Amino acid sequence: MSLAQVVYNISTDNEFASQWNLDPESALADKGLQISRKEQTFLTAGLKNGRFGDSRKVRLSELALVHRGWM
Repeated sequence: MSLAQVVYNISTDNEFASQWNLDPESALADKGLQISRKEQTFLTAGLKNGRFGDSRKVRLSELALVHRGWM
C-alpha cells in the first residue's frame, strides 16, 4: 500500500488516526496497510511537527515541506 493511502486514512478515519498516534504499526496492521519503515518515520515526524491547523486534512505535500523544514 502507498503512503498516500495511509495519509488518506489518517485524514478521514478518526479511529485510525487515534490509533496511529498510539501505535502506528498496530494501526497499519489492523487496516491491512503496509508502508516502509522510512515512510512510517517520515509520516510520524511530519505529523508531530506539522502545522495543519484545526483541519484533520493532511496533505503529502505539506508533510514533505515540514520534513524538509520549509514549513
